[in-house]
Amino acid sequence: MIPLSAEEAGRALGLEPLAFPVVGVAIDSRSLKSGDLFVALRGERFDGHDFVEAAFAAGAAGAVVEKRAWGDRTIEAERPLYRVDDTLQALGALARAVRRKSSALVFAITGSVGKTGTKDVLAAMAGRVRRTVATAANQNNEVGVPLTLLAIKPETEVVIVEMGMRGRGQIRTLARVAEPDIGVITSVHPVHLELLGSLQAVAEAKAELIEEVKSGGAMVVPADCAVLGPYLVGRGCKVVRFSARPQMDAAEGAADVEAWFERRREAAGCAVALRWPGGEAEVETFDLPAYRLENIVAAAAACYAAGLPVDGCVEAIADVRFGGGRGEVLRFPGIVLVDDTYNANPAAVRAALDDLVRLAAENDWRPVAVLGDMLELGPRSEAYHREVGEYAADLGVQALWGVGARAAVIVDGFRARAEGAPGRARRRTAGHVGSSEESSSVEVGLRPGDVVLFKASRGVKLEGMVDRVAALAEAGRWAPSGSSGGEGADEPEEMKPC
Repeated sequence: MIPLSAEEAGRALGLEPLAFPVVGVAIDSRSLKSGDLFVALRGERFDGHDFVEAAFAAGAAGAVVEKRAWGDRTIEAERPLYRVDDTLQALGALARAVRRKSSALVFAITGSVGKTGTKDVLAAMAGRVRRTVATAANQNNEVGVPLTLLAIKPETEVVIVEMGMRGRGQIRTLARVAEPDIGVITSVHPVHLELLGSLQAVAEAKAELIEEVKSGGAMVVPADCAVLGPYLVGRGCKVVRFSARPQMDAAEGAADVEAWFERRREAAGCAVALRWPGGEAEVETFDLPAYRLENIVAAAAACYAAGLPVDGCVEAIADVRFGGGRGEVLRFPGIVLVDDTYNANPAAVRAALDDLVRLAAENDWRPVAVLGDMLELGPRSEAYHREVGEYAADLGVQALWGVGARAAVIVDGFRARAEGAPGRARRRTAGHVGSSEESSSVEVGLRPGDVVLFKASRGVKLEGMVDRVAALAEAGRWAPSGSSGGEGADEPEEMKPC
């Protein structure tokens, strides 16, 4: 990190100068480096105040503790203790002090869908042309954002922070720590409705980022997101709009930056084409889910908004790799699994289903969906689940499993719509299991030639089912020469024809 003088650190904490300059900040005594300042945070399952002694034993130069939590505790030796009202706020204040000492350009990314994917792409793009620090994994909360900023070094030129949101005020709090130059809102969809109540409330919460972008900065938003329009008026910041198109369209649209796929049927992979004011490019890459185009174009628009050389940035697209559970395509003999288990909401599930059917059609495979509960959808939860099932049937998904109590409604919607679909070329089937632990009937229902999408909210833990199915696939369970499967194979008892 950029060191803070004793005076700067004390000022950030609202205290007198510390006894030492701060050259590092740690919240875990196990990873603390000698000379670090230890900040004792309290969580649901731990209390950092219990580890202050261990932090000093590991070489901490001092510790920040919460007055109320510390109480009348003592430590064996006389060590510098700095008492504050709230250690989480103290962590943010130290991070903000480091951010203000840096000349780096700070990007902040939020959105209902696509935050982490866009962060990954933007980190690769910006990293191609500037020394870049970005949020690790999905550390996008009141702890993760400060830790990202505390990783800034004197030579850092770009900082990318991802910001999660679970209620009103959270984005504002994070943005006031990061003080971003460029804000990116990837999307606004009905997510966290149990906390916020409506799509309008979601937009209002995301728009907190617009209000906190530094004067003279820029906001990057989807061209088709009308709900954000009122929040962009009169903000005094540049607005850059982006759009992902299914194919090249010469017509001028409302977007400043556009992207589309150019599939390469004769080779593994595809090309991503981009167009921005004053430039365009085409980049060869590996085969990507269609919804990844939204990540790519949002990141390219952010580079354009920041004045980075877009033509150099986009060369990084070919090298981007996304984390596990985020649309990862797992290919085995006779079967393909799409692991998209990291999280789910109605918009994300629809996008994943679109890509499932496209992938199946391109390879003459049977599209199969294993869809789990979508959480935190509020009073319309049942309707959203039913609509996802209906959408899957309308797209042409041939077999569908629901996983979890809410997902039973997905199955109901799929069955009702599939039964009424005229002229079905193949029999549709559907089934339901209570949890991700019940994978045996799903395994029996799969066949050689299937491409199987797994998608659910994080709490369903659907990745466990993926692991079990993948292990069987790797052992050759659905290899074409095997005896199981086939178009005429019997369905398991739980799998009912529609």
